[in-house]
Amino acid sequence: MIARFIRNFLNSQHIIHKIRHVQTVRLTFLHQCIKNECPPAAVFSFGACMASSSSSSNHPSHRSKLLNDYHNNRIANLQLTDLGKHIVEFALDPRGSKFIEQKLEHANPTEKAQLVDELRGQVLTLALHKCGCHVIETALKSITNELSAQVLLLSLHEYGSRVIECLLEHCTEQQKRHVLEQLHGNVLSLVTDQYGNYVIEHVLEHGLPEDREPIVRSLQENVLTLVTDQYGSHVIQHVLEHGLPEDREPIVRSLQENVLTLVTDQYGSHVIERVIEHGLPEDRESIVRSLQDDIMKYAQDKFGSFVIRKCVICGTAEQKKALFNNVCVGGPQTLQNARQLMADEFGTHVIQKFFEYGTEDQQAQLVDELRGNVLELALHKSGSHVIQAALKSIINEILAQVIPLSLHEYGSWVIRSVLEHCTEQQKRPMLEQLHGNLLSLVTDKYGNYVIQHMIEHGLPEDRERIVRSLQGKILKNAHHLTISSIIEKCLVFGTTEQRNALIDQVCADNGSGSPPLLQMMKYPIGNKVVLKMLNVADSARLQKMMLAIKTSPIKNTGNRSPKSPAHTVQAQQRGGAE
Repeated sequence: MIARFIRNFLNSQHIIHKIRHVQTVRLTFLHQCIKNECPPAAVFSFGACMASSSSSSNHPSHRSKLLNDYHNNRIANLQLTDLGKHIVEFALDPRGSKFIEQKLEHANPTEKAQLVDELRGQVLTLALHKCGCHVIETALKSITNELSAQVLLLSLHEYGSRVIECLLEHCTEQQKRHVLEQLHGNVLSLVTDQYGNYVIEHVLEHGLPEDREPIVRSLQENVLTLVTDQYGSHVIQHVLEHGLPEDREPIVRSLQENVLTLVTDQYGSHVIERVIEHGLPEDRESIVRSLQDDIMKYAQDKFGSFVIRKCVICGTAEQKKALFNNVCVGGPQTLQNARQLMADEFGTHVIQKFFEYGTEDQQAQLVDELRGNVLELALHKSGSHVIQAALKSIINEILAQVIPLSLHEYGSWVIRSVLEHCTEQQKRPMLEQLHGNLLSLVTDKYGNYVIQHMIEHGLPEDRERIVRSLQGKILKNAHHLTISSIIEKCLVFGTTEQRNALIDQVCADNGSGSPPLLQMMKYPIGNKVVLKMLNVADSARLQKMMLAIKTSPIKNTGNRSPKSPAHTVQAQQRGGAE
């Protein structure tokens, strides 16, 4: 509450300066009028507007009894606490405002708090008033002086620190100067405090260069002490992320000289991470060079593993290679190192980052190391995460090339394997790509097998979308081998409604003057599909198919195969006649 009030008070100071500017402009305006540079009517109008705001409050008939008694000296020993709801009225009155100013200079905290409560919501009104603005200025000065006397105490307090931050953000440079001097004299006490460190960060972020300089100098001189402190490390990280290059350079140099000690420290490790993330390329290079020979040691350390992971995430290809080569050194040691990290509670996260951010060669090499150990690792608390990371890495790489793989002789087998064995969540992005390229896949000699697999292993809604897509242009070419095979799959694995929809389509005229059904019957694969339709059709669809076949010209019936659709239809017709 007090922080918000101070902010409002401080903002009103800008308004006070505006008022003084307006008063100056008014004098200039009056001088111009005297020189006949503007009409007299404007002078009277301007004067009337400025006078109207104060005339009503000064007139005895508009005063409250308390203010009137004060004007007539009928109240002895009047105090701020006696004003109550009349504080604003007194502040707008020339004599009343002087009374408040005098009392504020010696008021106790309770009296000031009451004043704050009564002024809430009236600050702007008072700041724009000839008498009220002096009350606001006096109140501000009183509050600021009281805060300035207890800067360190407030900065180390949960709520007081917020007030100091507010004061630093909204006060004038002159008002802040005494506060900053006290902060500069207590930098080490503040940066190692759970609340004080936020005040220091506020100065670093919002202060002038000359305000930051003493703080940064103190941090640089004590960096090795602060970097291993819970709160001091936060301030060092803040400088690394937001500081000027000249501020960071001495700190980074000190950190690099002690990197091997800091990477295994609870708080120092996080600071080294910030150097890797926000430092210069040469800073990362120096850290990787320091760590690469002992990567097995640091990868299995609780805090060191965070640093190694950050190197893998932010490092260049060469830096990742330097780290990776010290894990997979070649020969039996490679297998031993890889297994050791995969099964370690901290090392497992490093391996996972190599799967996520490593090169394709590194990922392939790690997959080779998994061969023969998948079950053992999958049943291990840490190892199971490696298996998941490996699968995720492989699947993500496949997802990036779904369509090219689906159209490839061997790649299509990989896609079919994913469709058959992966979870619905893993398959969904792949299925969406396949749905979006259905027209090109169903007519491809390899892609059509992927769609068939999708029909067989997909969800009912996936089959429904395929059946809908098969309608129209595709069924004009229903006699083609690939499309006929897909229609047959839909008949085997589809619902009754989906089968009926396909039968209706092949029995309808597609614009060529005859239904696709007749075109399909001319080819062996098409014959096979039509026979399948006859076997699964309900009575209504069977009648529709029989009608389409019956009305078609049937030649050389004597030479027809007993398994042909026409022969089947004729047999059914004879059976019906009998």
